[in-house]
Amino acid sequence: MNRFAPIRNYFGLKGSTTKYSLFWLIFTLLIWNCAGTAYQQMAEENPKALLAKKDSLQAAGNTSTAFNKAFAKAHNYVGLEAMKSKNYSFAIQNFKDATALVSEDTLSQYNLLLAQGHQQLKKGKKEGLWDAIQKFHKAGRLFPDLGEPHYYIGNAYLMIGNKDFDLILESYNKALSLTLSPELNNVVLVAKEKAQHREKTLKDFWK
Repeated sequence: MNRFAPIRNYFGLKGSTTKYSLFWLIFTLLIWNCAGTAYQQMAEENPKALLAKKDSLQAAGNTSTAFNKAFAKAHNYVGLEAMKSKNYSFAIQNFKDATALVSEDTLSQYNLLLAQGHQQLKKGKKEGLWDAIQKFHKAGRLFPDLGEPHYYIGNAYLMIGNKDFDLILESYNKALSLTLSPELNNVVLVAKEKAQHREKTLKDFWK
């Protein structure tokens, strides 16, 4: 019995071309897989260079899931760099591009919500601050183990001028109870201490 018969029948291949056709099928799949892996690595090491090739690669038919994930990863790296320099508009555009490529990527959605929230914090308008709080809450629901969004929620309440320190301190305590980088953990501790000091000062003033 020819063990290639099921494969031949599935792909509609007949006769002596079966093995050659199967070889080229496997070879093509390997090439696509290797290329996807290479672009994933490039997305980490040189995301801007990969994005510079994005249009030409897509025009050449590189629209597989592996390629889209590589492009999305590159957009996330570039977006996070923009966040560091507080260029929130550019960060938002990159995170939107990432979610358009891989709609189910929760990391891209998370980064987008944080960037949108920070953009409102930067503007400092009261209505925008409430919108920022909503964005940060949504981000927190995507990754409930992360404390970062709750720290930003506390900052937003503080910027609103809310003298209900229970909300501010509750947000900081929530952040500290969850996963934070060591650097951000220290930042939150300092913010909490300042909020507690301010609360005490106001209470003493009104005694």
